[in-house]
Amino acid sequence: MTIQEHEQELADLAIFFQTARFPQTPFPLNKYITITGDPKVMIEMKISSIQRYKGNDTVRDSLFKHLRELKAICEAEANKPSV
Repeated sequence: MTIQEHEQELADLAIFFQTARFPQTPFPLNKYITITGDPKVMIEMKISSIQRYKGNDTVRDSLFKHLRELKAICEAEANKPSV
């Protein structure tokens, strides 16, 4: 991906998370990470880190991975029937 494509994806993810429905904490992000606090804090930290690593695709892709995983969890949460 180009830097412009990464910047667009980051902007799209930031917009998505503004209205996303998060599962009740704690919840697993993946088999290594569990979200125990406010997911928005983790999102802000990842976005800030991604913005600092503009020239390094490997680092940027690794940081994006967590946001992509969280987006998938939120999309699954949104598709659950309301109780």
